[in-house]
Amino acid sequence: MTKALSIAELAAMAAEAEDQTVETTTTFDNEPPPAGVTIGRFIEYIEIGKHDGGSYQGKAKPDADYARLTFELLHPTKNIHEYEVEGEKRKRADRVSIRIAKKQTPKAKFWKLREAMTYGRDIKHMAQMLGEAFIITVYHNVVEKEGVKKTYVNLDKDTLYGITAPYRVDPITEERTDVPVPEAISPLRLFLFNNPTQETWDSLFIDGTREVKKDSGEIEHVSKNWLQESILSAKNFKGSALDALLGGVGDLPTDEGEVQPEEKTVEKTEEKTVAKTAAKTADKPKEKAAAKPAEKSKGAADDALAALGLV
Repeated sequence: MTKALSIAELAAMAAEAEDQTVETTTTFDNEPPPAGVTIGRFIEYIEIGKHDGGSYQGKAKPDADYARLTFELLHPTKNIHEYEVEGEKRKRADRVSIRIAKKQTPKAKFWKLREAMTYGRDIKHMAQMLGEAFIITVYHNVVEKEGVKKTYVNLDKDTLYGITAPYRVDPITEERTDVPVPEAISPLRLFLFNNPTQETWDSLFIDGTREVKKDSGEIEHVSKNWLQESILSAKNFKGSALDALLGGVGDLPTDEGEVQPEEKTVEKTEEKTVAKTAAKTADKPKEKAAAKPAEKSKGAADDALAALGLV
C-alpha cells in the first residue's frame, strides 16, 4: 500500500511543478471579522480548476485557473470565539477565504498577494507557506443598495494586500520583535488540481444539505458540498488528473436526510466577499470517489497573547 504524502511533501512537489514566482468563517451571528490589524495563519490552498474569467468594462475576459486561499484570524479578543455544544466548550476563529485567478504577471492580484506573503523570501509556491503566521489587515467596504447596507470584507485595498511578516522592525535600532501568533484552530487543507490525492480530495467534502427559498416561495434542499462540486465543474476537469483519480465519476452523492444546521462563512472573490454556507471536515474516509460525512475539528488555541503592539 502506497504511503500517503504529507502536506509538506505535496507542497514541495507543487513548487517543483509550478514556479509561482514567474485570493471565511465568522461568528455564529454572521458578523464579519472586525476591520483593522490582526494576526492569523494561512490554512488553506485549494485549486479549483479553470473557470469563466468574467468581464471587464463590458469585454469578456479569458478563462482562468482559480485557487481558494483561506486565512484564519487568531487575535484572542477580536477573532477567537468560544461556544458550547452539549456541555462541551469549543473555540472557533474568524476566517477569510479568497477566490483568485492564478495569473503570473506583476500586475495580477495573485502575484501581488504572493509577493506580500513571501516578504522577500525565496518561495516558489503558495502551498509552501501553509501554516505560516502573518500580520493581517482586514478592510471593510460598506455598500448601500436600495437603502440596505452590506459590509464586504477584503484583505486588499486598491489591489495592495495588508499582509506582512509576523514581526516588527524598529526603524531606528533595526531590532526585530516577533509577534506571537497562536497555532491554527482549523486543520490545514491542500488540494492541487494537477496533482490530486484521494486524501486531499476527501478533505474537501462537506456533508449535508441546506434550505434555499426559490422565487416561487418553494423550499429547495441544496447540497452543501459546493467546493467539490465547483472543482468538478471546472472546464478542464474532463481528462484531468482528478478525473483519472475518480475513475470518471463526475457525480457526487448528497445527503437526503434531515437538513443540518447552517454555519456562516465569508467568501471573498477578487472583487468582494459574500456570505455562504460552509462546514469543517476532519476524519478522512476510505471510499474512492467522495468522502463520507466528516466530523468537525475540536482543536483549540490556548495561547494567551500580551502586548501585541498592533495598531
